[in-house]
Amino acid sequence: MNIHIYSFYPIDSKMYIILENEKALIIDPCVSEEALQLLEVHSVSQILVLLTHEHYDHISGVNWLRENFSHVCVLCSSECAKALPNPSKNLSNFWEVLFVGKDKETQEYVRNMDIKPYSCEADEIFSEEKKIEWEGHTLYLKETPGHSKGSICIEMDGEILFSGDTLVTGYPTITRLPGGSKKEFAGLSLPYLRGLDSELMVYPGHGDKQLLKMFELV
Repeated sequence: MNIHIYSFYPIDSKMYIILENEKALIIDPCVSEEALQLLEVHSVSQILVLLTHEHYDHISGVNWLRENFSHVCVLCSSECAKALPNPSKNLSNFWEVLFVGKDKETQEYVRNMDIKPYSCEADEIFSEEKKIEWEGHTLYLKETPGHSKGSICIEMDGEILFSGDTLVTGYPTITRLPGGSKKEFAGLSLPYLRGLDSELMVYPGHGDKQLLKMFELV
């Protein structure tokens, strides 16, 4: 299985694309002409979008996909779905604030992006957990609040974990943003993560992939 990875500059949010039988599974879409070419070259006709959480940098490509493809289904947790239409809850209203303290070049780039208040919608939602079959692959979706109310992790075929911002390479989990909760992360999400196979390969919301055992689950 080939996982195509694209990054949303300058915050390095990861979009993951898996192709099977002229269908695509896309996790946390962002706008990417390179990704569009990939989908077109492979004659993709149906797209299943999984959102790991509701923050703008992980949902910014939802409407773009709908504009370019007629069969797009967006699936996320119920808490994530509640926040998607609200620019304050999905943080698009506060995009520039996220880069306070960064170098001047980055801040100038962000200002020039001219991000408008953004909203989108889910097609399907779930609560707590959900198991789905997609083109011969088994996916287990599990709510992992802490970084945000709507955060989830996605296990695939017992070998891969798409963690969103529940786990980020090189940094502890951020729980200080609106909707975040250190208590929920410690009480609900950490026990789940600690119970997983430490040899799972984690594809995080930011940063490079690495084995689960390389993360400090504290």
